[in-house]
Amino acid sequence: MSSDLFPHPLLVADIGGTNARFALASAPGAPLRLVAKVRTRSCATPQEAVAQAIAASGEPRPASIIICAAGPVIGRHAQLTNAPWTFDGPAIAADCGLAQGLLLNDFEAAALSLAFATPDDLAPIGPAIVPGRGPKVILGPGTGLGVAALITCGGTVMALPGEGGHIGIGPQDAEDEAFWPRIERIAGRVTPETLLCGPGLVRLHKALAEGFGRDDVETEPPAIAARALSGECPHCVATVAAFLKHLARFAGDMGLVYGATGGVFIRGGVMNSLGALIDPPVFRGYFNDKRPVDELARAIPLSRVPDDAIILRAMAGIGAEPERFALDYASRAWT
Repeated sequence: MSSDLFPHPLLVADIGGTNARFALASAPGAPLRLVAKVRTRSCATPQEAVAQAIAASGEPRPASIIICAAGPVIGRHAQLTNAPWTFDGPAIAADCGLAQGLLLNDFEAAALSLAFATPDDLAPIGPAIVPGRGPKVILGPGTGLGVAALITCGGTVMALPGEGGHIGIGPQDAEDEAFWPRIERIAGRVTPETLLCGPGLVRLHKALAEGFGRDDVETEPPAIAARALSGECPHCVATVAAFLKHLARFAGDMGLVYGATGGVFIRGGVMNSLGALIDPPVFRGYFNDKRPVDELARAIPLSRVPDDAIILRAMAGIGAEPERFALDYASRAWT
């Protein structure tokens, strides 16, 4: 694999259902410069957004682009899950005058970003634990619930994306059993994503309403978070406590699935909005409660990733040293 697969200047983009952020690396290893932030729904196509970012980047114009998109990626094509953008990599290259490009799934990119994480990028939850050399797991509640892992072998880095948010989940204590029958099922199931995302916070809020004698409930996640933060609404406080309990349990589960002695990392806007309400010993207690293998859980470092800027750095790192990453460039690079 040639290190000049992605000619520079390199444009990198983190594209979600709401916003698209673009940054530019003028040369391999050069500092990133944020050049544009575009509202996804303000453009009809990704080509329009890329063209805006190229125009904002100045001269010399970008020669390549690496994009992570919040939706399924198959080869050179992708579709945003929560916005009507469809990505055709070769078409974007042709329309925007780019020599090369690559599409990544957002959680594939998030996993790869762990190869670039420094202590300054992380906020430990509970005691600081020296990471082992095993896999790392990243997960994040947002519009949905993403999960991916990272492994390193012989200096080569590989992301293992998956659909951990769609496994089964059930009540584990009397508190859960009291409200579980009232949880709204999605496609007839209760999965981690049913609860552990923005809409899931609302589902939990509705399921807990009967216990507080309420008929009028909040319908927007930010309102639930704000009223829990202020302490003015016991129902909202209980909702967030239930959300964090199940998030901690799920994070511990994913740590066990992968044997993630390298650490479990939690990212995303929902987590950041609730970060001030995390009680580290309580959260870590739910994470650790994995008898008979609780000793393994206790050995796994646990942190938040408060800033997604690390993902842009990761894509720039891929562009600078593509040979370091186990990606199938033959079927995924655009040209």
